[in-house]
Amino acid sequence: MRIEDLRDHSGAVETLAGWHFDEWQHLYPDQTREDFADDLRRSLESGTVPATWVLVDDEGVWGSASVLEQDMDTNHELGPWLANVYVHPQFRGRGLGSELIRHVMEQSAANGLEVLYLFTPGQEAFYESLGWQSLRGERYHGEDVTIMQACLGGK
Repeated sequence: MRIEDLRDHSGAVETLAGWHFDEWQHLYPDQTREDFADDLRRSLESGTVPATWVLVDDEGVWGSASVLEQDMDTNHELGPWLANVYVHPQFRGRGLGSELIRHVMEQSAANGLEVLYLFTPGQEAFYESLGWQSLRGERYHGEDVTIMQACLGGK
């Protein structure tokens, strides 16, 4: 399994958008599947933010992670955000999510970003194992989430 830029796999946008929509639509009740696809398409443009990396093998794309300017309709003072961290169920439990997140953190630091934020409904220990710290909890669209940050020390 390799980690590559979504720009090199633009044909995967619709598949990824479907997976993301199915997984997280409850946290984005006003967004459609097409909105999720549009968010990914913005990663096809040049620039540091937004950007998306994908897990790929010779058979196709199996996961993703993005850096977005905003990922919540609250907390606008925070950003950029790690988002869209997804590994297809067939490949979970192999450490690929951790590899993907480390890669995104390294790329973000290399591109000059000093900090990333994320929110998670229940995966705090996983992210803490990768160097993230909890900032605060809040109720977001009916779900308890924790906002976390990672200091990258961008160059």
